[in-house]
Amino acid sequence: MSELIVFHVQDSRNNAPIEGVLVQGDGDTLGHWQGVTNPCGDFFAQLDPDHYTLTYSHPLYQTLTMPADLARSGIVAQALEAIAVATAPRFWKGNMCGIRLPGAPAVAGGAADPTLILSWFYDRYPSDWRRRIQDAWRARGYTHVLLSWPDARVAGATQESFAGICRELTVAGFYPCPMLCSKDHDPRDVNGVIANIEPVLPSLVGVVPLACIGWELSLWLSPTDVQTLIDRYAPPFVAAGARVYVHFQQGYGSFQQPGKTVADFWNPNVGKLTGLLHQKIVAQTREQYRTDSGGLVDMLQRFAGHFNVAADSGFGHPFDLVALEITATQQFNGQMSEADGDRLGQWAIDTPPQNGPAGLVGVSGSCNGFQR
Repeated sequence: MSELIVFHVQDSRNNAPIEGVLVQGDGDTLGHWQGVTNPCGDFFAQLDPDHYTLTYSHPLYQTLTMPADLARSGIVAQALEAIAVATAPRFWKGNMCGIRLPGAPAVAGGAADPTLILSWFYDRYPSDWRRRIQDAWRARGYTHVLLSWPDARVAGATQESFAGICRELTVAGFYPCPMLCSKDHDPRDVNGVIANIEPVLPSLVGVVPLACIGWELSLWLSPTDVQTLIDRYAPPFVAAGARVYVHFQQGYGSFQQPGKTVADFWNPNVGKLTGLLHQKIVAQTREQYRTDSGGLVDMLQRFAGHFNVAADSGFGHPFDLVALEITATQQFNGQMSEADGDRLGQWAIDTPPQNGPAGLVGVSGSCNGFQR
């Protein structure tokens, strides 16, 4: 007589249910059967008593095979180990707001031109289009993908589904970097920000190879608030092997207390931050982008060990300067082509390295495209 068996599969790190696990069984006498877990991590099977060889498989987790004698109704719970995440290269190759894909569907919050792909809305596309976006990034040589937990959260993502998107990208060979908070979707109160980050933290630590404390932190939080978030969230990510960054408003290379110096911001963050995801001032010429205070050359000189900034980030290399956001506004508004954005991304990368106690320090890639 057959019995109802419930196979429940969860993540070994946080006990979160895993949807989409292929559960297969081979009985000594009853042969092969299989099924897939639902969003609650459950697969219901009506089985006759037998000795089975069970196999659990999922693209984001290590496949597990084990024997089981199933004779009575009940729950068979199994935890799966996530596939280890590869260390992300320090040199960024990405395009957060610049590639065009003809035929791409419009998504909430996207540009008037739906062919423009904003990487932090990647999770809003259906699965077939996410594969096309991956193919387009791969064809252009991109490896780093900027995502956003607050944007995903307000669009209905759960911490599990967002972590699933991150793992989807890592399995495909990309290095996702989620922003943890933003001025648009989080309160201007550090405790409220923490309340919005805490639920997703266990699902991201050990999953993503990169993380950024938040979007444009200097526009909506105080220096004390920003340091509180760094002190709280950099250590668990760093312990799991991830690189952690900050992102400020246009032209800012640091966010220290009034009257303090750039070094006063960066030096206490040795061993916490890998570097800066830099944003260009929209109105700057490309020469000003390099040479103005807070621009590329200025920050490279500081990260090379000048002006009392530590020459070692705590990770055996200087703080990294990534030319993250250069032409996103113009491309979103339809004022610039993908090729023009790529040229400015390459211009940033080609900024002459600056010499100092740390040796020669150059721009650590771009998330604005580059010329191949």
